[in-house]
Amino acid sequence: MAFFIACGIISNDIVRRETRAGVLAAFRLETGAPRGGKLWIDVECWGHLAGTVAHHGASGRCLSVSGRLTQKTWRDKTSGDARCRYVVTAVDIDLLTARDQQPPTALPNSMLLNGTVEAVLPTRPAGSGTVTRLRVTTGRAGSKTGRFSIAVEHWTPNGAKAAGPRVRADIAALGGLTFRADTDDLPGSFVLSANTLSHK
Repeated sequence: MAFFIACGIISNDIVRRETRAGVLAAFRLETGAPRGGKLWIDVECWGHLAGTVAHHGASGRCLSVSGRLTQKTWRDKTSGDARCRYVVTAVDIDLLTARDQQPPTALPNSMLLNGTVEAVLPTRPAGSGTVTRLRVTTGRAGSKTGRFSIAVEHWTPNGAKAAGPRVRADIAALGGLTFRADTDDLPGSFVLSANTLSHK
């Protein structure tokens, strides 16, 4: 399970459409601090919530979003390559008034993740400590939210014992979701920068 909470602004026009599963409203959320820390992520709302957001929301409107982080996968029609994107399937949205517009956009997002370690990546030095790097899977194949994997990083100061989970260990992590550019062993992707990390 991956649960995401953020305040931010709607950064594009809301798209509302009727589907076999019900009414869907989709938009892109811009959240994070103005300098360094910005994050853009797709949000989907269903049913009554979709109708409310489509009717009262608009590009530039401030809001708070909470929901499950899910992964959408498809095949590129031209190349045939597998593609994926992360989406927040909203369970609650609060549309904020104009007087609330400035403070929410500067707040960091929060993400809670429960999953299983799929791979332990090489650590890297950072400041006066070391960053533990993991690939974690969560969810269940065939379920409504599906199964997906996400990179997790956790900083430990020098001299402190690193978290050091093993492959197949169950972990819980809490932190902020960020986007990182390509590295040698991690393609450009969303990363959970964990403030706390615990494992069995």
